[in-house]
Amino acid sequence: MLPSPIQWLAPAVLARLVLLLNHVVASEPQAAARLKVHSGRVIDIRWATGTAGVLPAFLGRVFQGDATLPPIRLLITPAGLFEAVAENAPASALAPASPQGLTLTVQLGDPIDLLKRAARGERPEVNIEGDANLAEVASWMMKNLRWDIQDDVARFLGNTPAELLRKVGEGIREALQRWRPGNGAPR
Repeated sequence: MLPSPIQWLAPAVLARLVLLLNHVVASEPQAAARLKVHSGRVIDIRWATGTAGVLPAFLGRVFQGDATLPPIRLLITPAGLFEAVAENAPASALAPASPQGLTLTVQLGDPIDLLKRAARGERPEVNIEGDANLAEVASWMMKNLRWDIQDDVARFLGNTPAELLRKVGEGIREALQRWRPGNGAPR
C-alpha cells in the first residue's frame, strides 16, 4: 500500500518548519540564550485531535490513508537552536544522562475554527508536560516570539514592497475578522 501524502510530505515540511523556527529563534538573542541552558534535551510535539482527526472527513477520503499529523521530536542544540530527530530515536540515545525533556500536546480541532482563531491572532491550546524550567522557556517562547515577515521581505525586496505587502495582509486579516459565516455576514 502506498503511503499517504501526509506521510511522504511530512519529512520535507518538517525540515522547512525547523529552519523557520531556528530563523525566528536566532532573530531573538534572548530566546537562543534561554535554550542554550537546556542543550541536549528533547521536546516532543504531539497533536491531539477531536473525534474526526486533523482533516475534514472528505479530505481523509481523498487521501485514502492516515490523515493524522505525525509527532515531531526536536533536540535542543548547544547553539540554542533546534534539530529535528527521528521519532523512534530514544531520548536517552540522544543525550545520555540528560534531565527530563518536554512534551507539548497541541489541541487541534475543527480546521475552520483554527483558521478563525489564527485570523484573530490566537493560537491553539497547548498542554505542556515535563521539566518545569524547560516548560517555562517553551511558554515564554510561545508568548513572545514572532516571525517578522515584513523585515524578511524588506531584506530581499526593499522597504516599499514590504510595507505594501503588510498593508495587503492587514486588509485581508481585517476582512476575515469582519466576515463570519451566518453571523453578521453582509446581506
